[in-house]
Formats: sequence, C-alpha cells, structure tokens
Amino acid sequence: MDREQLIDLLTTEDIIAIMQDLGSDYKQDSQGNLQFITICHGGNNYKLYYYPKSKLFQCYSCCGTMSIFDVIMSVNSDGDFFRAFKYVCDFKNISLNKKQLKGLQKHKIENMDLLFLKKYIHKHNNTQIILPKYNPYILNVFDNFMPLSWYQEGVNDETTNQFNILFYISQNKGIIPHYDINGNLVGIRSRNFFQLELDKKKKYMPITIQGLTYKYPMGFNLYGLYQNQNNIKKFKRIIIFESEKSVWIYNSYYGNENNITVATCGMNLTLYQFNLIKLLGVEEIILAYDKQYQIDYLNDEDNIDYRSKEWKEYEGYIKTIIKIANMSMSYYNISVIACWDNRLEYKDAPVDRGKNVFEELYKDRHMVEDVQKLKEMIAHE
Repeated sequence: MDREQLIDLLTTEDIIAIMQDLGSDYKQDSQGNLQFITICHGGNNYKLYYYPKSKLFQCYSCCGTMSIFDVIMSVNSDGDFFRAFKYVCDFKNISLNKKQLKGLQKHKIENMDLLFLKKYIHKHNNTQIILPKYNPYILNVFDNFMPLSWYQEGVNDETTNQFNILFYISQNKGIIPHYDINGNLVGIRSRNFFQLELDKKKKYMPITIQGLTYKYPMGFNLYGLYQNQNNIKKFKRIIIFESEKSVWIYNSYYGNENNITVATCGMNLTLYQFNLIKLLGVEEIILAYDKQYQIDYLNDEDNIDYRSKEWKEYEGYIKTIIKIANMSMSYYNISVIACWDNRLEYKDAPVDRGKNVFEELYKDRHMVEDVQKLKEMIAHE
C-alpha cells in the first residue's frame, strides 16, 4: 500500500478523529469544508482548511497546501514521513508487515522504513492533476495599474508587465494572475487593501467575479514557473520564495532574463511541486522563505517557553526545512537563505531590505548536508 491508496481509505470522519487526536479542534463552514486550528505551525486560529473532495489541507496562514501526512509531520519535530505513515496505518488498523507465502522461496530482507520513504520521496507522481483553465479575457475587467505600495517596495514596470500585475479599483484590490507551466490561467489571487478586510484576516484571497471564484489548489503549481522556467533550466538553479511579491522584487533587481525564482504561496513544498522542479533539470534548490523566527527571543535561551507562539513559529520553520531536505537531498544540493542577525526584520522576505542585503544573505546561505543538525536546532528537554 502506498500513500495515495492509504489517503483514499480515509473518510472525513477519520480526518476529524486524527486531527482531534493531534490536538486540533474544528468547525464546519457553509460549504461543508472543515476549518481546523492551525496546529501545523503552532497557531491558534481556524485557518487550516480541509477540503473533502481533494482530501487536501490548505493553511491560509503560512504553510500552504498539505496532505494529512504533511500535517502530522508538521506536528512532530522530526519531519519523518514513515512515522506519519505508520501513525495513519495504526489508526486504520492496517499492518505494515507483508504476509509470508508458504513453500520454498527466496527470502529477501527489506528495510520497511526505507521502502515507504522511497514510495513517498522517490516515486514519480503519476496522478493526473487537472487544474482549472479560466478564460484569460476576464483580466480585461481589471485596471492596468499597480498598487502604489508595491511600487514603493521596488516592483518596477518591466516586472508588472512580465507577471501581468493589475488592480481592481472598485474593490481596492491588487490582482495577481496565476498561470500553470504551460501558460494557462488557473487562478487569480487578490491582495486586499481595505483595512476592514485586513482586520478579518483576508489579506490574500482568490477573486470572485459575478459569482465565480477564480481559485485552484495551489499545492499543484508554482507561481512564476511559467515565466521563469527557461532561466531555471539555463542556470540549473531555483530559488523558492514564500510570496509572489518576492518573485517580483527579485525580477526587478535582476531582470526578466535572470529570474530563477518561484513562490509556493505558503511555507511548504508539496510532492507535486517537487516533481515539477524535477522536470527542469536543476542542480541546486535554494530555499528563501520569510524570517518566521525572532532572533532576540531565541538568543534569550534561559527564558524560552517551548509552548510559546514564538518558539512554535521557529520550530515550524525548521521543520519545513527538514521536510524539504528529506524530500530533495537525494537529487539536489539544498541551501537555505536565512538571517540570524538583524539585517532582516521579523517576517521579512530575504529580498525585502534591498538588493545589497539580499546578495549578502545569498552569499552566506547555508548548505544542508546533515538533517540531524537541523533537528538539533529545535531539540529541547
């Protein structure tokens, strides 16, 4: 049994029971989707959605699209897929031991941990994912302007044209079209600028026009991949940011012809996204997620509360790096752009403090050679 077969066996009631066992309460929206407490990163709000049709989770805070295994690995501190797989098997009373055949046969000793890890990490995902294809003429509804704040943050006109950034004056929203690797319009995200919407935690949402919401499962795509795939193939290197805006700022720094970046729109890389990267022939993956940790808090080792929001954020950041490293190290060199001083503020992206700071951080990036060292960074008694 592989991961897809096991997920197929899980009912919505199973998901509720598993999440409650992990410590997450839930409520249900009017469309039947479940909203869980964001235990994936130690949060305390109901922004971890579960969609029964796709059997996927979407964390609207920072983690992005996840399977039930990803959620379990996020709750655990070791990013161990087999442990998560075994947890679900035990829940469903499924044995991992193969039955022995009678009679004379050639016996082969197998490491079950490696067997299931291989199915998760190395197996090509042959599942046919069909993303929606929206009529691109809908973009004519919007206004050919860019929000002033994005311009002030360094997004130039060349980038605006490259990524078709627009504005919806009547709703005071920035418009961000999403394209798949073939250039099909698969979704439209909006950035709210009305304070009332921001107070409701609706900063980024799919846009709705005449009752149609232009959404798609973002865990099955990478923002910027369509525009930048040829550069990534050429330089054999890819930088993975958290947000679309980081892709734009990088583009504004170095130009369309040098942009090797994509965004996961959340601090998570799914197996499907990983397989998209494999198609590009890269040799190095560079993780450049936002600074989801507070240096001053972490430096005060004697007063760290391991139940605090600050520690959970830091722990979640390191767990994400561990998960992606486990997924990728057999194929690529993995490095991380991080900031362990005050060149970046809390929650800044690596490109947010100017080109010079980014280049310093890029040169100082950390090569991931041993996952155990990462685990030790979040180990505590």
